[in-house]
Amino acid sequence: MDLYKWGLTAHFKERAKDLLEQGYYLGRIVKESRHLYEIVTEKGRIKGKVSGHFIYTSLNKADYPTIGDWVVVKIDSETGVIERLIDRQSSFSRKSAGIETEEQIIAANIDYIFLVFALEGGRNYTEGGVERFLTRAWDSGATPIIVLNKSDLCDNTSEFLYKTELIAAGTPIILTSALSGDGLEELKKYLKPGKTIGFTGFSGVGKSALINALCGGNLMRTGEIRADDKKGKHTTTHKELILLDNGSILIDSPGLKELQLWGDEDTLNSTFEDITELELLCRFSDCTHSGEPGCKIQSSIESGDLDEARYNRYLKMKKELQFLERKTSVKAQLDDKKKWKDISKFAKSLKKQ
Repeated sequence: MDLYKWGLTAHFKERAKDLLEQGYYLGRIVKESRHLYEIVTEKGRIKGKVSGHFIYTSLNKADYPTIGDWVVVKIDSETGVIERLIDRQSSFSRKSAGIETEEQIIAANIDYIFLVFALEGGRNYTEGGVERFLTRAWDSGATPIIVLNKSDLCDNTSEFLYKTELIAAGTPIILTSALSGDGLEELKKYLKPGKTIGFTGFSGVGKSALINALCGGNLMRTGEIRADDKKGKHTTTHKELILLDNGSILIDSPGLKELQLWGDEDTLNSTFEDITELELLCRFSDCTHSGEPGCKIQSSIESGDLDEARYNRYLKMKKELQFLERKTSVKAQLDDKKKWKDISKFAKSLKKQ
């Protein structure tokens, strides 16, 4: 199997060189469900799982392979044991749902990420939602493309386009409809041989229908919007990487119910560049933007140059990241202690064998 068709580059091959020389194989995760994997290798498509050593030396969920990852595997018959995860060049992630303070990698090693929002009556679209997805996308290392989908069901697409342009300046924004075909040719410009494109968004935005329309077939199962609350159903239940006839690679993943932030304050810089630049223009370097003379933030809000609602969303996300950073710091210390304790136990068990 030609792995270059699946996005293999010199970066991944070089980092696996030592184990490849020992008879191991390089592969890419093309399907994942609860730490069970399907992997494409030069020996073909195989099922796989992580090794015991991998489990003992992993600190958290983000250390485990996910869709799009390149891994080194030991192949026994038709089964692969994953020994190493190759450093990711990009990864779209979020804080795990619930109270856990852990990063959840949604997709790895993607070149472009389509952020899909549905315009059907505006139920799925909020400016805050766009800002959250865009913040995570810029921090992922992939190039974000905003997709305003189901345009055929919206009577005021120009209004949504205008609002999005104000908060996502410089980011490509495409109006699409899987039903009418609007915008599909623009999206296809990013579907290039060897390039990996990820799709993400809330449940019911029409990701699977878009993929089917782009592929000219019925690769993905699609669902209807619930009549009672107009919310979307999950139609994708696992993560899967798809190689198209034109050589491009698509990643579809289950829709999200929420997108909690992951990272630190610096992750906001790309999405809120207008605000961070204004902060630098304040008279005092330690300005709190709450009444000091010469505050550029307050004067911009008063003049209408800065939308106060946008600034308040920025402050909310900033506080969320500050709180996360404090929790992560404490957790990292505990995880490090646990890691060495587990490694010590593993080493002792090997001596007894």
